[in-house]
Amino acid sequence: MIIEVAGLGSVLVILVGLRLSPRPARIAAMATAPDRIKRSRNGRAGAIAAAALGVVAVAIAGGVFAGAACGIGAVLHRRVALIRRDRRRRRSIADHYPDFLDLVVLTVHAGCNPLQTFRSLAGAVEPQIDAALADLVQRVDRGARFVEALSALPEHLGPIARSLADSLALADRHGVPLAATLDRLSAEAHSHRRRNADTAARQLPVKLSFPLVTCTLPSFVLLTIVPLMAGTFSSLRSLTR
Repeated sequence: MIIEVAGLGSVLVILVGLRLSPRPARIAAMATAPDRIKRSRNGRAGAIAAAALGVVAVAIAGGVFAGAACGIGAVLHRRVALIRRDRRRRRSIADHYPDFLDLVVLTVHAGCNPLQTFRSLAGAVEPQIDAALADLVQRVDRGARFVEALSALPEHLGPIARSLADSLALADRHGVPLAATLDRLSAEAHSHRRRNADTAARQLPVKLSFPLVTCTLPSFVLLTIVPLMAGTFSSLRSLTR
C-alpha cells in the first residue's frame, strides 16, 4: 500500500513540475521584462527539480525500472507538449497572417511607409505577429537599418513572412512599387488559408474515424455481439446435454 501511494504521489509531483514551466506564448512579453525572464528560468528550474525528485521517489518506491520508465515518460510528455504548442503557434500565425496583410495594405494605401505601418499596427494584431513587429521596431530604434531589421519577420513568423520581407527590402533598396506587390501577397495569403481550410475539412472524416473505431465499435461488440454469442453457446451447451 505504501509503495502504491508513493508511486502515485511521485507521478503527481512530476506532472505538477512539468506544468510549472512557462508557455511559449509568454516569450514575447518576457523579451522586454528581465524580471519575468528570471522568474521563467526559476520556474523551469523548479519544474526540472520536481520532475527529478519524482523520478527518484518512483525509483525508490517501485525499483530502478519504474523510475527509468517514469523519467522517460516525463521527457516524452514534455517533448510532445512542446511539439503540440509549436503546431498551435504556427497554425495561429497562418490563420491570422492574411488579416495582418490586409491591415498592412490598408495602411500603406493610406500613405504610410512600411516602418510607420508596423509602428501603427503594434498591439492591434495577433500576439505572435505583434511580437515580430515589436522586435523589428526595436531593432530600428536601436540603430539598425530597416532592411536589416526586416529579418525579424521570418525569424518570428517563419517562412510564411519571407516573401513580405523580401518585397519590403526591394521596395526600400530599389524603389519598387509596393502597393501592387502587397495586394498580390494578400491575395496569395488568403488563397493559402482557404486551401488549408479545405485540407482540414477533408481530414475531418479520418480524424472522426479514430474514436469510432476505438470507442464505438468495441462497445458495440461488447454490448451486442458478445451477449448474443454467449446466449448462442449456452443454447448449444444445453442441447448437447
